[in-house]
Amino acid sequence: MIKRKLPLLVSTLLLGQFLPAHADQPDAETLVGNVYGGIHGAYLKADNDRLDATGDQFNNAGGAGVELGYRVSAPLELRLSYTNFTADLKQGSDLDNLNKYTFDALFFPTGKNIYLLGGVSALDFEADAEAAVNVGLGYRQYFTDQFAGYVEGKGSYQFDEKFTDAIAQVGLVYFFDKNDKALPPVKAEPVAYVAPVAMDTDKDSVVDGTDQCPATPMSNKVDEVGCTIFAEENLSYRLAVNFDNNKAVVKPEYFSELDKVATFLKTYPHVDITVDGYSSVLGKADYNLQLSQKRADAVAAMLTSKYGIDANRMKAVGHGETNLLDTSNTRAAHKMNRRIEINIDETRKVPVTR
Repeated sequence: MIKRKLPLLVSTLLLGQFLPAHADQPDAETLVGNVYGGIHGAYLKADNDRLDATGDQFNNAGGAGVELGYRVSAPLELRLSYTNFTADLKQGSDLDNLNKYTFDALFFPTGKNIYLLGGVSALDFEADAEAAVNVGLGYRQYFTDQFAGYVEGKGSYQFDEKFTDAIAQVGLVYFFDKNDKALPPVKAEPVAYVAPVAMDTDKDSVVDGTDQCPATPMSNKVDEVGCTIFAEENLSYRLAVNFDNNKAVVKPEYFSELDKVATFLKTYPHVDITVDGYSSVLGKADYNLQLSQKRADAVAAMLTSKYGIDANRMKAVGHGETNLLDTSNTRAAHKMNRRIEINIDETRKVPVTR
């Protein structure tokens, strides 16, 4: 039965090692969970010297198992696994009680799909446990932020008999927790209480005998003689539209924000805007510059086609990887940096409210 499984297992391993990551692949640093569990299938090619040993006479073994892992930091994971093998014995029928217990450390040197592994293991062969060390190389393919498959190959050196076995393993893992950090609560500023003053007709807290502007609106803040205080206000509007990795398509969740921009521009027809496009640092800089320009053009085109804003009032500019909002190499940072910004600035005098 093991020999029939071998071609499929080996071909799957080779396919996974050369399979390119999708453009939207999350890297090891941007995954959302710490604890994960999984299942796997494995093939063990035994050391040729085992055929000459007294009790460990088998060529190869195949089996399946389970695993539990924990991400210590962005590039480092610890994994505990159990595999039950069925071995082809040199003499007699197959042995199906061959158990292997393994504790490995996985290191992602580039923070992405390829990882190195090393650890210790014990092979329980006919009630005789063989301690060994493991080293190998693996590749993890993410299907979603929390679900991934992997293939790996490793060598296992057994101390007592100095056997060196080769193991190929294919598995699926799922990350359970998300570690979403809640934003700190916004502390409300205390509202000052102004005691009422007698003989204050317009109720601006300046008595009528001193009030030089007796009819100021109650909503306006006044000076010491009861007149409205004016301030130069920066009439502004800021829109931020985020994009999927390697995409320049405005997602429907941002249509309501574009509605607000269009309403603002229709309310203030003298205001022109610049649509600024940005990218994350993933990928080549010249490609990201082109991608950021496409994102800026996409938003400007939608404001014209969907809301009827004159194209001459808008200037679309791509800035590539410049002006990063978050310089950390995390999934959240990359998502924040893949954006469009519209910043509208206009100065006017407005009454200061109380």
